[in-house]
Amino acid sequence: MRILILNWRCPRNPKAGGAEIVTFEIARRLVADSHFVEWFASSFPGAEATEDMDGVRIVRAGRQWTVHWAAFRHYRGRLRGRFDVVIDQVNTIPFFTPLWADVPSFMFIHQLAREVWWYESRFPVNAIGYLLEPLFLRLYRRTPAFTESHSTQQDLLRLGFSAAITIVPPGLESAVTFSGAKCDIPTFLYVGRIAPSKRIEHILLAFEQFRVSAGTGQLWLVGTGNPSYRRALQALVDRKGLSSVVRFWGKLPTLEKHRLMTEAHLLLMASVREGWGLVVTEANALGTPAIVYDVPGLRDAVRNRETGLVVHPSPEKLAEAMLELWRDPAMYQLVGKRAQQWSRTFSFDDAAKIIFERIVHVTEGVHQRMEVHATRPHQ
Repeated sequence: MRILILNWRCPRNPKAGGAEIVTFEIARRLVADSHFVEWFASSFPGAEATEDMDGVRIVRAGRQWTVHWAAFRHYRGRLRGRFDVVIDQVNTIPFFTPLWADVPSFMFIHQLAREVWWYESRFPVNAIGYLLEPLFLRLYRRTPAFTESHSTQQDLLRLGFSAAITIVPPGLESAVTFSGAKCDIPTFLYVGRIAPSKRIEHILLAFEQFRVSAGTGQLWLVGTGNPSYRRALQALVDRKGLSSVVRFWGKLPTLEKHRLMTEAHLLLMASVREGWGLVVTEANALGTPAIVYDVPGLRDAVRNRETGLVVHPSPEKLAEAMLELWRDPAMYQLVGKRAQQWSRTFSFDDAAKIIFERIVHVTEGVHQRMEVHATRPHQ
């Protein structure tokens, strides 16, 4: 099968995140199964116009806010005969393939933006985006969709989606292993983009409250992102007198990231929403449970009081949960063990299989309807 993926970023884009990781792992598995996959994405400084990544053909044109128009110009009217299906990956702004693709179209959406608009964009762009997003997505109501979580599935159903919405649980590389001991003092970890919608300042404030009660602890922040937000976080750390116990690691190689995940006691996530929160499952695989906010995506990635804790979104509640698990070693060991066991049920192989089987089911149905239509006597 010949599959076209439209995504505003490719795996090599400096701003690529969890959505791109998941998509690429699925794409390269489809290629390994002898399918052809082309991925169209925006360009970035130093990027080649075309590139092969593990057999996935990467094509780049346009920038973040023009890639959708670039895709339309590049492919409109030229899909049939070249591709069997197109996967329209929606990250804030869709590619509107239901309006122009001449082959079966699927939507792949990890999360709705909704509240993220207020954190990541300035007025009036944030207000316009917030108001228009439901209108954009309603164009896809009859388009088969893939998503990672039940939270996003419910969001789409509330928008009136009538086509099938297939849950594709995130995968996890079986090679995620690291042996090591936990740190001697309570150690907390954040991994992800340094961006306002991640509400890392909540994690800092919760950590401050934890230290006041426990008298010890350290916090590691891993990732890169918005420079002005990074400076604001550093200013908060300095103001709270936490410079000696809070470390900004920046972006790390996978092995080093896994080492920190192994040595930390807890992963903390305070985002306004996520598609899932792949780092939660990744940390779980290394024996580290998570405390997360009760928001879409994160509430799917953690089973409350079974594989971690899900708390009301506030630094106070986050700090209370940190203290609870630190003061109750038996409970901590239990949720850590269950989190690791649950992480073993996630596989990129399974994710690729679910997507491909759904594509086959839908395209076979389309072909059958076309054959029936062609054999009907004309009036």
